[in-house]
Amino acid sequence: MKVLAIYGSPRKNGNTAKMLDAALSEFPPEAEIKRLYLADLNFSGCCATRDCKTLGYCPINDDMQQIYRDLLWAEIIIFGSPSQFADVSALIKKLMERTWWMKGALRNKIGGYVITGRRYIESTINTLHAFMLRHQMILGGSGALGYTFTEMGGLEYDPLALRDARYTGRRLVELYQLIYGNKN
Repeated sequence: MKVLAIYGSPRKNGNTAKMLDAALSEFPPEAEIKRLYLADLNFSGCCATRDCKTLGYCPINDDMQQIYRDLLWAEIIIFGSPSQFADVSALIKKLMERTWWMKGALRNKIGGYVITGRRYIESTINTLHAFMLRHQMILGGSGALGYTFTEMGGLEYDPLALRDARYTGRRLVELYQLIYGNKN
């Protein structure tokens, strides 16, 4: 079981990371888990040259090249994003933009997510769903939402957030087992 966890928050130990870690805690010990902290990487958004359409790959030489390899390696991809200005983080959005050339390459990979934020999370959910569906991924459930913000505090004020994150992890494992059996 090859799992790619994409941490899309600039805060490495924030609420989003705690929820993503809770989801990952449900994977079996033999699962290979790669953690990508997008804030530690140097990559740009799409430059819209459309060179990728003729080349068959993105010619921008930055840390996104490693992310492509990790996306292709993974069987399960789980995103963690704060909802910022009612959508995914800028880090997640940059990653999404740069995968245009990969259409079809992520087909049938299992996808999941956890989201933290205040309100107006629906657009964040829609963006993640659209990304997975455009790449013909298998959407692994309804994800997990953590309602957190400065005035309210952290996850300690949303007792459902970590529970739902763990359920999301279990659901992704369940889908993997339904599709692949007990292959490790």
